[in-house]
Amino acid sequence: KEKEVIPMAGFHWEEFYRIFKEKLEKMTDCIVEPYVPSGENRFPCVEARLIENPGSGYDLEGGEGACSPLIEVRVYCGSTLGDTACCRVSEAARNLMLSYGFQCRNGPGKAEEQSPGVVRWAGRYQRTFGNSEELEQYE
Repeated sequence: KEKEVIPMAGFHWEEFYRIFKEKLEKMTDCIVEPYVPSGENRFPCVEARLIENPGSGYDLEGGEGACSPLIEVRVYCGSTLGDTACCRVSEAARNLMLSYGFQCRNGPGKAEEQSPGVVRWAGRYQRTFGNSEELEQYE
């Protein structure tokens, strides 16, 4: 007998990241890509990372009823742009996350310096997706 594949709950990181990148880059003058501390970065640079994605509501066969992805959004700016640019881009990212039903769990706010001459702001966002729920914008 062939084992049935049990579907995960409704959050798909690749789909979310593609939409987030496209919309945030249109809203601001940032670029959404991983920050490289010793590399050539264009500022402002935004890095979105899936920190965790715990499941819940499992049935006896292991089917997942829901998941709650926690996403961290980091904004990096050169010291010439500083806190003003990081704040502006962080607020745009926050508004975008809220429009998809995420709740702000922390920040956005200034984080400790990662590299000399680079300002970093960070915020964390989380929401629950039910099984087979689609990613949709509410606002």
